[in-house]
Amino acid sequence: GLFEPHDLMYELDRNRETDPSLQDMVEVAIKILRKNPNGFFLLVEGGRIDHGHHEGKAKQALHEAVEMDKAIGIAGMMTSERDTLTVVTADHSHVFTFGGYTPRGNPLFGMAPMLSDVDNKPFTSILYGNGPGYKVINGERENVSNIDIHYNNYLAQSAVPLRQETHGGEDVAVFAKGPMAHLLHGVHEQNYIPHVMAYAACIGQNKEHCKTHYPLSCSASTVLATLSTLVLLLLF
Repeated sequence: GLFEPHDLMYELDRNRETDPSLQDMVEVAIKILRKNPNGFFLLVEGGRIDHGHHEGKAKQALHEAVEMDKAIGIAGMMTSERDTLTVVTADHSHVFTFGGYTPRGNPLFGMAPMLSDVDNKPFTSILYGNGPGYKVINGERENVSNIDIHYNNYLAQSAVPLRQETHGGEDVAVFAKGPMAHLLHGVHEQNYIPHVMAYAACIGQNKEHCKTHYPLSCSASTVLATLSTLVLLLLF
């Protein structure tokens, strides 16, 4: 990459003096691309969210999601819903969950307020269905009460041992705002999303809805030929 020989560092480990944040890079990218009078297409991938989950590092993954949220906020402030379609989605989920009847206000990376009714041991409120966080000590499940579970690289408990945690199979959310955003609602096949983006940007066939000479006072529902399409992809 431009700033690291391989993947960027996790946000919690990032060198603030040498490596930009995701929101920094989004800001610079939009500043450059919006100079084009014909609009632009920008794909932003929060790929370290995915990496954190695969490694069982829930704290790293969730802090990456917070950084992605900040990047989405920056993009929203720098663009207009009148001429920019913004789509935020993920291409898959992970076997990541919260459990144990944790009450409101319980530390996110803390313990569940109950003990297992099988082995009488505590467990964390964040869990994985599988992954590297599965541990057996002397033939029994690890007692996490003696572990620093708030460590940035702590491997969250998992039910099945794997070197790498796997993706999940449930539906993922898709959010959109801007021209033609109404076409993204309810449940869709994943390959439907790029068709919406192409239609909104007047790319390909079916351009009857496209207008090229509307005055600046046109309504917010009008799709301009200079439409900018911004896609922020979260890899959970």
